[in-house]
Amino acid sequence: MWIDITHTLSDAIAPWPGDTPFALRFFSTKDDNGVANIGEISGSNHIGTHIDAAKHVANDGWTVDQLDIQRLIGDATILTFTETTTITRDDLQQCSIKGTIVLLKTRNIANPMVFPSDITTLTSDAIDYLANLGVQVLGVDVPSVDPINSETLDNHHRLVQHHMYHLENLCLDDVTDGYYRFIGLPLKIKGADAAYIRAVVEKK
Repeated sequence: MWIDITHTLSDAIAPWPGDTPFALRFFSTKDDNGVANIGEISGSNHIGTHIDAAKHVANDGWTVDQLDIQRLIGDATILTFTETTTITRDDLQQCSIKGTIVLLKTRNIANPMVFPSDITTLTSDAIDYLANLGVQVLGVDVPSVDPINSETLDNHHRLVQHHMYHLENLCLDDVTDGYYRFIGLPLKIKGADAAYIRAVVEKK
């Protein structure tokens, strides 16, 4: 059975401070036009469950429409690190990692309606270790792969250097550690720095 690990987009989701919040409105309704309801959405590309492209931190970086979707369908390992604020290479070396996708559960309950003041992140050495294992996609259940107060986004840049994709704000509440099949496909938006995704896993 496939498990949805995507947060539901709504205006209740807390945006990154200063970002445009998500909104859905119907600019034409069946009551008014007699035919159909027609809606539109607005908001930052980085709200809710999404994928970052290199364009987010590099002007000449790859964009969402250039992502290789083959990487976003495959075998994944889910690991739990709810008792630490920093995930190191040593931590990861204690884990059995299979597949090219790693998803990190750092919260027992992810609440996208409240923007966190502090989150669990990886060290740069931990990212290097995953890259050396052949991991191509990293996913986290928090709004960023860098500390909330980071002004340099070092982990974002490190992932780009390794040509690793990363997903943010996954909903991993209902999954346990182990090996899964994963699908997480983004909207194909030309030139975009990020895009919403619908992500699901199935236990192997």
